[in-house]
Amino acid sequence: MIPSSAITDREREIFLRKLDATARAKDGLIISTWEWNFIAHFFYSSRPSLWFTEPRRVAADKMRMRYGAEPEIGMPFPPAPARPANLPEADADGCQFVMREDGRQQPCNAPAAMVRQNGFRYCAAHAEAVQRDLQRRGKTMILSPI
Repeated sequence: MIPSSAITDREREIFLRKLDATARAKDGLIISTWEWNFIAHFFYSSRPSLWFTEPRRVAADKMRMRYGAEPEIGMPFPPAPARPANLPEADADGCQFVMREDGRQQPCNAPAAMVRQNGFRYCAAHAEAVQRDLQRRGKTMILSPI
């Protein structure tokens, strides 16, 4: 499995060249014998643009995950795209504060007593708890009664 399809073969080639230069430098990165051989096979290829097959892409991506964030290389692996939360909807007049119940996150759904400026609703207990937590951090939130 390729960790990220957002990386192109050209970016993999640039990464392998940077990794090779960094590993050859005095006090450079220490890489395994297998990784040395992998890079050497890439450089001995007569057509580097056609060298990347699916297994080689996976190996290069794993090496990039391991070494890409090193300051000498400066090519961190892009994060995976975030997936939206799969939460059930709160009642139309219920508290939208999300809490863990039976191992799953669900909205409180108690009758709402306060509302934020953006329309997010809180019951009295959760409004008080959120205000208390924000005050500890030195922040404030404006709540209006419903």
